[in-house]
Amino acid sequence: MKCFVCKNKIGFLDDKGFTQDHKFICYQDVNKLFDTDKARKHFVPADLKREINQMTSTAILEAINRENTGRLFCPYCGSSNVQPLGQHHKNFSAGKAIGGAVLTGGIGAVAGFLGKNTNQTDFVCMDCGKQFKK
Repeated sequence: MKCFVCKNKIGFLDDKGFTQDHKFICYQDVNKLFDTDKARKHFVPADLKREINQMTSTAILEAINRENTGRLFCPYCGSSNVQPLGQHHKNFSAGKAIGGAVLTGGIGAVAGFLGKNTNQTDFVCMDCGKQFKK
């Protein structure tokens, strides 16, 4: 079998994703699509597989082509009609709470509730309505 994006051969034992219209995609193109390095030759994470299963091959090709041009797009439908919702925020940190409690006593545990902003921003697609992070 071959990857429908790059046309490279996918081995029988390789872990791969497949689209809503049952076309296979290799791990390198999965990483390109989601701008990550989680997928490996014999391992594609289940969360990425679920995302791919919801997408059509046409949407994936459009998304990868737009990614190469640097434009923001919806990973589900390929639309460029997206709006930011806000910066992603991590809430409670057990490490901060333990470190604060050890250093300053019980009052330092409050440090665990101090969140921090991440480099990710939440977006919503105005065409299909799905939310995603970039």
